[in-house]
Amino acid sequence: MSARDALIVFLPEAQDAPPHWMRVVDGALVQSGEGANWLAACGIAALPEEARVMLVPPAALVALHWTLHPDLPVRQARAAARLAALAEGILPADQLFAVTDAQDDPARPHIVALAARGDMQHWLLWAQHHGLDPDTIVPAPLLLPEPESGFARGVIGGVTVLRGADMALTGDMALPALIGDAPVVDVPQGVIEGRAIAALDAPPIDLRQGDFAKRVRRQVDQRALKRVALWSGLILLAALLIALVGIIKSHREASRLDAESLALAQQVVPDASDARQALGAMEQQLAARGAGGRAFTAPVAALMAAMQDAPGVALTSLSRDPDGMLRATLAAAKADDINIVLLALQAAGFTITATPAQEPGGRTLAEITVRS
Repeated sequence: MSARDALIVFLPEAQDAPPHWMRVVDGALVQSGEGANWLAACGIAALPEEARVMLVPPAALVALHWTLHPDLPVRQARAAARLAALAEGILPADQLFAVTDAQDDPARPHIVALAARGDMQHWLLWAQHHGLDPDTIVPAPLLLPEPESGFARGVIGGVTVLRGADMALTGDMALPALIGDAPVVDVPQGVIEGRAIAALDAPPIDLRQGDFAKRVRRQVDQRALKRVALWSGLILLAALLIALVGIIKSHREASRLDAESLALAQQVVPDASDARQALGAMEQQLAARGAGGRAFTAPVAALMAAMQDAPGVALTSLSRDPDGMLRATLAAAKADDINIVLLALQAAGFTITATPAQEPGGRTLAEITVRS
């Protein structure tokens, strides 16, 4: 992400001192000031959603170590430099936080930034209290250019900072015993501002990593959502078209079968105009001949209904002749019980015949025929 719109905040060492800030738009400094009123000073209600935020902590609270391990592979040399910086810290190692630069030249020393974990937490809480979620945290001395010899000196966040080839310190620590006769070159403020703006895209060291890395909220990709919705719609449309094609084929096949059935039925019932009418007419003809479904179901239903009034009558056999006549064998303890069934069938309009018989066990049997 480019530094098209950004805010750079230089944190003070003293808690009651105001911070310095720079507002960057399109990669250029547009406004700067002191205090936490950058929004009001810039005439905006909030920073743009895509704006980057960089914190520059006090130079006195971030120690820089230069360590050279030319005989080790780059990754091992970087790890060794970090461990060495933790070991040299004033606080126990578990209370310190160390970050190494990313340069891969084995001939150059690795720079390790060392800060107290408590300070890191304090800076992030301060930023959160002021509505900021920093993207990067860059040590102040690294905003000065690396000198070929001696020291580069500049004012960063209202504090004088010096950077040497293997040393960084604040102005109040620039004792003659440390500086000696080394030349000191003052860096123009414009150069420092330019390096701060460049650090938005390529920080020399970013302390916002590891345990203190920024939690990136995954944003919904609207284009991906549109593509998913489009493909889902196309799949649903394809499924609907497949279903419609199947329905149309089934309808055509059913219509074809109906037409063939009607053509066959018209050979028997020529006046039929559709399959339903042909089926009814053929059922009527079969019933008149004593055949068809009605010729069997109606007598059976009447027989079952008649037997309900004679609980002592049992049905021992039931069959249907090819001509549609229903045959049944009734059994009862008394002939009068069977007569109740026969009289009910006659009252329902059926023609019956009955042939009595006797079982060896003493029950009366009647072999009957029933016709509509």
